[in-house]
Amino acid sequence: MVKSRISADEGQSLVLAIGLCAVTLLTISVVLAASAVNLKARQLLSIADGAVVAAVDEFEFVADGPNPRIELNQKRAQQAVSKYLSDVGAAGRIDNLRISSVRIRPDGQGATLQLSGSVQPPIVGWIVPNGVPITVNSTAQTVLSR
Repeated sequence: MVKSRISADEGQSLVLAIGLCAVTLLTISVVLAASAVNLKARQLLSIADGAVVAAVDEFEFVADGPNPRIELNQKRAQQAVSKYLSDVGAAGRIDNLRISSVRIRPDGQGATLQLSGSVQPPIVGWIVPNGVPITVNSTAQTVLSR
């Protein structure tokens, strides 16, 4: 009786080991994918920070009597962002990179930039064939001081 029970349990630990390996590999692939998305989002944020600083550096100094001020122009800011992205080769580093919006603050002394792109996560990329979309916002301000 005991001998037949032992023979019926043979191979049970192999199924457990295969299941454990599958769960471990799945966990590793999910962590790798999440890390890749996080790294690309940080990289895109860094690019957006540089681009928005380039945009606010395109200010125009207006000497309007005793109260000089600076003004940002929407078109020049947009061009500065495009030029910055081209200069740093951002399109080669982020898939489907595009400028979602460039907005000049109402006081004309700062800008907000929104960039978007996508990330193709490793190993599990076939689950999301178009990649994982990422969007970042960055804001910069130019201050005129005496």
